[in-house]
Amino acid sequence: MENVESRVIVDSNILINFLRGKKEDVELIRALSVEKILGTTDINAFELYYGAYKSSKQNEELAGAKGLLNSLFLVSTTEDSMEMAGKIVATLEKKGKSIEMRDLFIGAICLTNSFPLLTKNKKHFENIEGLVLV
Repeated sequence: MENVESRVIVDSNILINFLRGKKEDVELIRALSVEKILGTTDINAFELYYGAYKSSKQNEELAGAKGLLNSLFLVSTTEDSMEMAGKIVATLEKKGKSIEMRDLFIGAICLTNSFPLLTKNKKHFENIEGLVLV
């Protein structure tokens, strides 16, 4: 079995750009997949499906989302990750900071499982102490 260091969680923004064929992100995913095992969270999967169902090209978008998600390992929420999310948001609130709930859950899942997060929205996650951003 692969070790944790060989795995990376890919955030929705990069997955969406990949599906849209944005060259920079297509090349990033292809290059990274040679050396790492790529995955995503159930929250990111929700975001892909949500976008697909909102699209005027619903069937095409759903097929793309399903195909991409089938090529990644999926990490789901657990009681431990939800406890971590509670701890993170309480800590941030004490500091007068806020975080969007989906980003909170994604960060907590990554932190609980010791997976780094590949994202283009580093600002969304930078206040989560201990989370490794790629």
